[in-house]
Amino acid sequence: MQASRTPLSIEVCVIAFSLLLAGAVLAQSPAAYQDDDCVKCHKAVVQAMADAGGKHRDVGCTTCHDGHPPAVEHPFPDCTACHEPHSADPASAACAQCHRAHAPAEVTYAVDVPSPACGACHTDALAELAASTTKHGALPCAVCHRATHGATRTCGDCHGRLHPESIMARFPSCADCHHTAHDLNHWPERP
Repeated sequence: MQASRTPLSIEVCVIAFSLLLAGAVLAQSPAAYQDDDCVKCHKAVVQAMADAGGKHRDVGCTTCHDGHPPAVEHPFPDCTACHEPHSADPASAACAQCHRAHAPAEVTYAVDVPSPACGACHTDALAELAASTTKHGALPCAVCHRATHGATRTCGDCHGRLHPESIMARFPSCADCHHTAHDLNHWPERP
């Protein structure tokens, strides 16, 4: 004869699952987080840092976070407390326009990030674009290099096919004649 089993309550199942998940996160997390109480509530952040890699992965939570809201309104330092800014232009708050603190190497940004923020690292491209007399000169960098660092659009994404097939067959790349999107219409000398 089998003993009857009492079904587990949903609360007990949720607690058990949470403990298993926390154990799995701690097992995969860098040693820097293993003793932090932060992991108990911020498992997803710790896992994201572990997945992203980089130098922040090896820094314990309390190295950057001092206290907890609501007791501490701003419980983390400005990025410039540890890192040199790319240039004098971006203020510390501007770092978050492109970098996430828990995965800073994954550079992503919105379309409204001002071009000087990009130009802090991409000085030549910004100088070419600023000197341009075409409509491209007035566009923010993020219009063509959307969302992900290094992403580019093709000329056809905005302009379609502006030339007849015979010209496109002879010059398949827009850059064959128009140089770059930053410095248009500097036609190469042809023999």
